[in-house]
Amino acid sequence: MSLRARLALVIALLAFLPNLVLALTLGLMGEGPWLPLLLWLLLLALVSAMVGYFLSRSLLKPLEELTLALAYLSLKGGSVASLRLPSPQEPPPEEVAKLRRRFEELLERLRELMEAREAFYAALAHDLKTPLLSAIRALEYLEGRDDLGRERRVALLHQVRQELARAHLLVENLLALSRLEAHAPRRETLNLRALAEDLLLRHGEEARRRGLGLEVAGAGLARGDRLLLERALANLLENALRHARTRVRLLVEEGAISVEDDGPGLPLPLSALAQPFRQGEGLRGSSGLGLYTAKRVAEALGGRLTACASSLGGACLRLELPRL
Repeated sequence: MSLRARLALVIALLAFLPNLVLALTLGLMGEGPWLPLLLWLLLLALVSAMVGYFLSRSLLKPLEELTLALAYLSLKGGSVASLRLPSPQEPPPEEVAKLRRRFEELLERLRELMEAREAFYAALAHDLKTPLLSAIRALEYLEGRDDLGRERRVALLHQVRQELARAHLLVENLLALSRLEAHAPRRETLNLRALAEDLLLRHGEEARRRGLGLEVAGAGLARGDRLLLERALANLLENALRHARTRVRLLVEEGAISVEDDGPGLPLPLSALAQPFRQGEGLRGSSGLGLYTAKRVAEALGGRLTACASSLGGACLRLELPRL
């Protein structure tokens, strides 16, 4: 049964029942013949039904107008920024006016999200295009030069590898963010010491190439999604390797891993650096998504990413997770 039918029935019953009780009382008291009384009751029922119908239609008119306005929005083409609720034909009741305001706030929130997403994708396209274009140009240069010496050729190939590595890292972070959007993270028991040692093995060659000492200390357990956590910690470790002078350390505790280095420290507050495509000096943030991805992963797993004091004198980022 529709809301209008229910409202009409309630109004009709409220109008009819007192008259029914009065008529039955008079009939039982012998105050009149039954036939005219029944005819009077039928007339009252008809009048009550008509009153209920017209009153319910009048009361629900502002709500129906709002429904038509929302239907108009769903059929209207164009961008989210152009969506606006049509003005009401007459001032609606306070309750319907509140509902309109909530829908307008929702539309404003959608506009903000769409603008942020457009800015995100524009920055993403720029950051992805830059390393790929640089690699293509280096390869074109190599293709057309037969007189290059080994040293120059190796330097160009190293540049190509770095640019492609930047693009690959950007894609890895996008995949991690996509997983967060599409699925709830798994909750499994993780040995954080073993996880840190795996990262050390993967990044050991990069550390040696840069002349850095890379070490793991401590032990602990936590709950989380291994793949997402590996991506987040890899971002933190890659940032530390990029900025360290001589040492990088992964400090493992119960429910947390800290990544610290002896570099110059964070150039900006973590809240600013963890914004997408917001980078400090030296591209701290893994192509603009590293710290943002690490922060999102930590929050999705029920933890947080914080800046901490480094015993090595540089930056220290601590990823906290739910303990067992």
